[in-house]
Amino acid sequence: MTNKIQITLIQIDNYGPWTMELGNDREYRLQMLQSSLYSDLQKHISNRNGIVFYNRFDEILAITNGIGLPEHASIQEEILSKYPFTISMSVGRGNTPYEAQHMASVVLQHAGSAQSNKRKSLLLGTPQDFPGDRVQMVHIDVDYATQKYVDVISAFETTMMMRKISVALGEQFLKKKALTFYFGGDNFAAVANGVRADSIEKILENTGRGLHLSLKGGVGIAMRARKAMELATANLDKIREERTNGPTRKLMKSTER
Repeated sequence: MTNKIQITLIQIDNYGPWTMELGNDREYRLQMLQSSLYSDLQKHISNRNGIVFYNRFDEILAITNGIGLPEHASIQEEILSKYPFTISMSVGRGNTPYEAQHMASVVLQHAGSAQSNKRKSLLLGTPQDFPGDRVQMVHIDVDYATQKYVDVISAFETTMMMRKISVALGEQFLKKKALTFYFGGDNFAAVANGVRADSIEKILENTGRGLHLSLKGGVGIAMRARKAMELATANLDKIREERTNGPTRKLMKSTER
């Protein structure tokens, strides 16, 4: 029985050189293109029970357990029909999220530079699907963020605080070979295969202590990333509901039956 996670690295081809051709008045157009691309990829991949995370806007990471090569190719074709650029995809599998994304990165780097106009619509790696594979997601948020930050300090200062939390969580989870992403508002998502619940709770405690705040999280484990995220969010919501009756736990975990 395996227990691996599959991650697809999605990268816009020749993006840097291509953007230069648009002239100096290009940034607003690029922001719209990048936002639209994220939305389309999230739609196509979540419809196939995966989930997508921004990495560097022109580069996206998707958790794609259960999504095969033909489905990846179909998504590429959909994007090609709508955008003035191509995207390359590289699929990696590993025991940890770090290992999977590292494999995908190395394979794509060896196939050609992101700045090369010769690299177009590559689809690399071998997606596989085994019954034993699972995805572990953690949905994290900040206790009383609205009362402490959003309604008290300026919008930009709140954003700076969220960035500090994101970096701190990212560094702590990376030590466990897990990946963390900012998910909007005061929410963060960690792809955390192989990380025990007590280790996750310790990361939340250490990060909170270092930044003088409190974090809570829901953990979900399932065959598909979308379901794992659903379970993680459901557990986080249960913690929020319990909080109305007084102090409660910081972490709740469940596994798909």
